[in-house]
Amino acid sequence: MNGLFLGIIYLVSISFFITLFFIMLLKRRGPWGSFWTFFAIILLSVFVADTWVGPVGPIFFNHIYWVPPLTVGLLIALLLAATTPSPKTKSELELQKKEITENKKATITLGTFFWFLFAVMLMLIIAGSVFK
Repeated sequence: MNGLFLGIIYLVSISFFITLFFIMLLKRRGPWGSFWTFFAIILLSVFVADTWVGPVGPIFFNHIYWVPPLTVGLLIALLLAATTPSPKTKSELELQKKEITENKKATITLGTFFWFLFAVMLMLIIAGSVFK
């Protein structure tokens, strides 16, 4: 029980610190522009890595293999940061005209992608817990 509790604390804390690093220092919030969605995706990916990737690297408190979750969390955060759109250098009139149509399309696309990714990661966590 102690190892499970420490493992969950480690996974949540490493996800939180990765999210803070990318949001505060790098000013990247991912394609959704929100702290919580970025944190949720990082947390789920770290849980998936802990469930599916074999024990690699040094052991922390005789129960926690910390290298796979940290590596996968950083890689997923880098992928999400890379999808953050850069500021456009167009005139404001062009932006206002296109903004309405692009926002509707982007909102639907990113919302669908978020929930699909969320569901897939939850299924991977459940499958890893059941079959391991």
